[in-house]
Amino acid sequence: YNVGALQAQYGLLCFMHEDIRFHTPNWGKIVADILVNPTAGVLGVAGGTHQPKAPAGWGGAGWPFNRINVVHTSNNKTDHAHFNPEGKTLIKAATLDGLWLCCRKSVWEEFKFDPVAFPGFHFYDIDFCTRVFTKYTNYVTFDILIEHFSHGTFDKVWMQNAVLFFKQRKKYLPFGATFMTKTERDFLDLKAMQAFTLRIIENELPKKEVLFCLIECLKHNPLNRDNLYLLKRYLTMK
Repeated sequence: YNVGALQAQYGLLCFMHEDIRFHTPNWGKIVADILVNPTAGVLGVAGGTHQPKAPAGWGGAGWPFNRINVVHTSNNKTDHAHFNPEGKTLIKAATLDGLWLCCRKSVWEEFKFDPVAFPGFHFYDIDFCTRVFTKYTNYVTFDILIEHFSHGTFDKVWMQNAVLFFKQRKKYLPFGATFMTKTERDFLDLKAMQAFTLRIIENELPKKEVLFCLIECLKHNPLNRDNLYLLKRYLTMK
């Protein structure tokens, strides 16, 4: 992505996966009209309005905070993921799905993708949006429909990169475009951390990674019932 962006001759960049199809004619004009706003950061078609303080992707805060308009096709099945409770064509977002990301070249020049911290296929998009959010506004557009021939891969490598993202970018978390009280943020942070901790226990990630996440859970509330359950699961790990 960085190599391609460096070679780009014009002011708008579009980073996309190779397994997508556009269903919206003249989508470039829509992108240009949005990114002409000097406060606009990264534009996508799927993302979350809140990024919790936890190892999590753009949907880590839970479905109510997701904003998406993507057709998924894989294994001979097609479904249209669409969630837009505000009914607006442009929604402020925290982080975005890397299947399709657009921004001005000047924005990329400021933040670029981090090939050292995230050299693989996971969390380069979350990391990029996280850093861009410190200065600009990220968006999900509902005026462009894209078909993605994949549902994504959330394997052990994804989970390991989630932990890496949390460790490296913890100072930025939590953040988002949804107003909420500190109590509400703390609740989401704990639930996201607990959900991830259970996930890596069930997927048998190394005990040191589980312990790291479990400690983060206990910091929130050491006597929380779900935390005690996770502690019991950790103590019985092989």
